Amino acid sequence: MIPVYQPYLPQQCLRYAHDALDSTWISSQGIYLDKAKELFKEKTKARYVILVNNGTSATHMLAIGLKHKYPDIDKLIVPNNVYVAAWNSFLFQDGYRFETVDAHPGTWNMDPAKIGSTDSKTAILAVHNLGNVMNIPALKKSLPNAIVVEDACEAMFGTHEGSVAGTASLVSSVSFFGNKTITSGEGGAVMTDDEELFNYLNSVRGQGLSHARYLHDKLGYNYRMTNIQAALLYGQLEIADEILERKEAVFNQYKQELKDIACIRFQETEKGCTHGRWMFAVRFDGFTLQEKKDLELFLFEHAIETRPMFYPINAHEHLAHITGDMTVATQLNHQVLMLPSFPELTKGQIIWICNAIKKFLNVRGK
Repeated sequence: MIPVYQPYLPQQCLRYAHDALDSTWISSQGIYLDKAKELFKEKTKARYVILVNNGTSATHMLAIGLKHKYPDIDKLIVPNNVYVAAWNSFLFQDGYRFETVDAHPGTWNMDPAKIGSTDSKTAILAVHNLGNVMNIPALKKSLPNAIVVEDACEAMFGTHEGSVAGTASLVSSVSFFGNKTITSGEGGAVMTDDEELFNYLNSVRGQGLSHARYLHDKLGYNYRMTNIQAALLYGQLEIADEILERKEAVFNQYKQELKDIACIRFQETEKGCTHGRWMFAVRFDGFTLQEKKDLELFLFEHAIETRPMFYPINAHEHLAHITGDMTVATQLNHQVLMLPSFPELTKGQIIWICNAIKKFLNVRGK
């Protein structure tokens, strides 16, 4: 079976994790926490970085930080077709009322043209679907009254207007989960250029600790990254350029193999942005949901694992009460399929996957 994803873990990037284990510093203290943080800052140009235990914790920190900095904000404009953790993280925090925006049929991200009026009580949660980066500088320019925060969990090292995704908003989150481009198994990070917000969230991350040991001055959480996670992250960051080159080759090979198929649409990138190349997916224009399910089964029978596109927000039981236009989000869920996208995917495997897709389409007369 060709998996939809597996991490790239050559021996040279694992030596620090072995060293962390040998040192016995296996919890939330150790040399690799600072080493990984500083290397991540160097590569992203973020002013302040907080390493945390996973991407959902990092996104929850966005909700906490936004409410801390702007307590009067109550309306949060959100995309309606992303991974559920983006919404859940803000539901963990009281005081947010969601207003959904339907997806753009080309980028599969929130459609900026569909965002309604904003004021001083409005914030926007930008999510870069499958690593396809939204142009945050352009969004901020077009909506100067709104505060923007970024869920960049899927967009590691994608860019907008020359800056790394996650560095152009008030505060952003990144994931280092096992299926992400750069991984520490679990793990995540928060990025901001706001010193006061950094200090506040850094305390929240560690149980709300004040400057005095065992004396806490705010509600906090145990969201700390471990030294072992940081050691693995440090090794991954050292080979980040190689990983990104491999992912680019995978994306380019897919596009070469599938470019002449009439019903296939690739994810479009906004002007001024580069795709983070997390997950390669294609849209089968005109497909019904059943046809896509038939294709999923056909590929599975050919030893190819796939993933469906994320569901519209109100398809989840705990979010079923949320209203809004879900037209494009529903179409994308019915027609988009994520394909194996891991760094060590070979040219031969990609050709096998694409030939299977072509065979299915030929049989169906597509």
